[in-house]
Amino acid sequence: MSGGYDAADLSDKIREGDVEANIGAVLADEKPVGNIMLTAERAGLDETSPLVAMLDRTSQSDMLRRARQHGHVPSMNAATGLSESRTDATGYERLVREIKKPASQTLIKGPKGSGKTTKATDLIRELYRDLDGELAVFTNVKMRGMDDLDAVTFGEMVSELLEWNRDTSGEKVALLDEISTTLNAHANPGGDVRRTVSRFINALRKGDGGSTRLLLIGHEHDTDVAAIIREQSDLVIRADGKIDDGLIDCVTVFDGWKAYLQEDKWFAVRGLLDVPDGSPWKVPTNYFAHFELDLDAPEEQIQRGRLIEDWEQYQDGHETDGGTDTGRVSCCGVKANGDDCNSLTDHESGFCAYHREQWDGEPDERLQEAD
Repeated sequence: MSGGYDAADLSDKIREGDVEANIGAVLADEKPVGNIMLTAERAGLDETSPLVAMLDRTSQSDMLRRARQHGHVPSMNAATGLSESRTDATGYERLVREIKKPASQTLIKGPKGSGKTTKATDLIRELYRDLDGELAVFTNVKMRGMDDLDAVTFGEMVSELLEWNRDTSGEKVALLDEISTTLNAHANPGGDVRRTVSRFINALRKGDGGSTRLLLIGHEHDTDVAAIIREQSDLVIRADGKIDDGLIDCVTVFDGWKAYLQEDKWFAVRGLLDVPDGSPWKVPTNYFAHFELDLDAPEEQIQRGRLIEDWEQYQDGHETDGGTDTGRVSCCGVKANGDDCNSLTDHESGFCAYHREQWDGEPDERLQEAD
């Protein structure tokens, strides 16, 4: 009896995603058949499709026939505990459902080379499909077919993200890579990083006609992830390893940062595949993401949870005793992707705080003329 109970219990655990396996593939005695089942599942084939139904029915029938002939009760209990949802067996649909929740905030972390960015873009792709294309996407990740994805907006600054969030209606998701590097490398001139991040995350909850989900890609080491991001994360997804480890297709999901620190695993996902080369969502392997916290005075620029229309007037120490200082010029700096910055500044260099290292020491003639 105990053997039968153990098999049924294992079946339930596989069904719930607590064991990294596909129940149909497990029940298939032939490895090629099991691999085909995994591939069909990941490709999104419905379990009622002719191929999947035939493979599933054949493998179950063969296994149950042998189990009956030999009186092997554990095998029969395992088969009768079969999950009705193929994708739930791997946990992937479950993960997409969690990310889909309104205003959810998810952190993906793991070692370099574990495919964090690929996993993130694939989750966005699946979420886009799940919402029948009724999803607007903001990202600082350059995808190969971005020009063909009307739903995707590319940007590398907090102000661009918040303008997009303010002016875009409906359901939304923001995917930000290298967020740990950004938060640890910059201190906000008008305050601190924590206050800026807290305000811009709060602003994401104030969109029109729907909420904005936030998917952040962090570093492997816990100390490299800013405290505000750790505390704000509803989900932590850990990429479990690299190709050489045999874990490139596996992630572990935790219900928040505290659960992650305690190794209190919520569920596991296996069978993750790379984004196909022909997909517009594919990310070039040599791409490095960039993101800047370019708001100098978030308390004035983000009001009632939203970026104000004239937020630029509060950039780079504009305030004087006589009111707003209009003697400002566009920043001469060049962003990491080669685009001009164009943020307003009144510094003698003509560069904003984030690009002042590019200054050659000569005063900006535009400001001298304004005087």
